[in-house]
Amino acid sequence: MNFQSFNISLRPPGIGLLGGLILAIVPAFAQEPAPVTVAQPEVRPAIERVELTGSFTARRAAQLSPRLSGLVETIDIDAGDAVAAGDVVVRLDDRLAELQLAQAEAAVAQARASFDEAVRLRDEALRLSEDRFLPDTEIQARKSAVQVARAALDVASAERDTTAERLERHAIVAPFDGVIARRLTEAGEWVETGTAVAELVAVGDLWLDVQAPQRLWPRLRQETEVSVVMDALGGRTFNAQVAARVPVSNPDARTFLLRLVLPDADADITPGMSARALLRLTSDADALLIPRDALIRYPDGTITVFVVDDSDSPPRVRQREVTIGRVDGDRAVVESGLEADQAVVVRGNEVLNDGDAVRVVTD
Repeated sequence: MNFQSFNISLRPPGIGLLGGLILAIVPAFAQEPAPVTVAQPEVRPAIERVELTGSFTARRAAQLSPRLSGLVETIDIDAGDAVAAGDVVVRLDDRLAELQLAQAEAAVAQARASFDEAVRLRDEALRLSEDRFLPDTEIQARKSAVQVARAALDVASAERDTTAERLERHAIVAPFDGVIARRLTEAGEWVETGTAVAELVAVGDLWLDVQAPQRLWPRLRQETEVSVVMDALGGRTFNAQVAARVPVSNPDARTFLLRLVLPDADADITPGMSARALLRLTSDADALLIPRDALIRYPDGTITVFVVDDSDSPPRVRQREVTIGRVDGDRAVVESGLEADQAVVVRGNEVLNDGDAVRVVTD
């Protein structure tokens, strides 16, 4: 058998014509411009979003201690108790101080009586001096007696006030509204001056302390927009304000302390809770921003965009490698590789190749 003639006989008739039609049709479809959506780059100051983690601390916390030594008589507070400014937290045994105050008050009464008598004798001498019944030396002596009695009364009054203050210091009072964090003594204990008997924390007046990287120091302002996310409260968000930047950096971590306050803080926020602070930092210089949808990322880290070249008809796209800085929401900051007047493809760029014809459509 002739294999060559057999193969020729099996070839379907008309294959040459059909193949030509297919080759003619495929390029026609390949040249159809792809529909794309484009966006113009923006030139404006970029906003950098920085997330920091911190903890709430009480703005006011105090170790309460007596101003004099004594025996603890009563202590009616415990950890968790709320107290108001002026409430007695601990009272020392003040029996001796009460007796000393009574003695001082009696001394004041005695000095006042002596002063009143000296005044009476002086006034009597002044009346008699008009008729020359008393010599001038006696009149001057009675005037001096009034001054001595006045001084004695002042001394006695000062002694009484000192004793009264000493008696008052037997009561240890809360200097501000807060909650007792720790109870550090018991009734019957002897405490010395400066010995802590309780720890008081103002839970309604809190700081949020975060450690910020040193590069943010020149960009943080009082008007910086800050929001705080509380994961412990189900992700609730609160507005915050920059209260202070502490210019003492941590040389090991290269950070500084940033203190925030929450004007609308919730009562459920307590000292020690953690929170995430989201800062919006505006740059001083203008930046070139494009939609993040325009970016095409490759596994090797390369980032490209497609720009529309209107010099051809139909327009064609050119792929450009770009360098991206920080991200501003749904915008990315382009540091190099793109000009401000070059429109970028934001939709339809997934299937494009460099040089493809495109048809620009609107959303």
